[in-house]
Amino acid sequence: MGIIHQRRKTETRSLLVAAGLELFAERGFELATLDEVALAAGFTKGAIYRHFPSKGAFLLALFEQYAAVARAGSGARQAPWFIPLTLQFASQAVRDPLLRRRFALVLSEAPDGASAESQLLKSLARVWPA
Repeated sequence: MGIIHQRRKTETRSLLVAAGLELFAERGFELATLDEVALAAGFTKGAIYRHFPSKGAFLLALFEQYAAVARAGSGARQAPWFIPLTLQFASQAVRDPLLRRRFALVLSEAPDGASAESQLLKSLARVWPA
């Protein structure tokens, strides 16, 4: 695979994840569709499935990006999707034991702060200790 192709692939994946973060925060995991994510990112549904074999795999990629932001500190957590997705992942973690463990780990690794986002993570960490 050429360098240009690899860069394009990485850029497409990043754009899909960015669109997914916003759309899933706005509409929720159950209502938002991969078609809508692809459209919001400027691609077809085929682009989603070239990068992610299922909605579950896409949600895992969103969680990985969310986790990186949660661990980065309060400045990074200013994204408008951060609090809504925190609540979405918390809700999903109630039903999914694997996600619950991953979510608890992210919560335990998130740096403290005085922001609303930091306080939310700290509160959830008390509910789901790592």
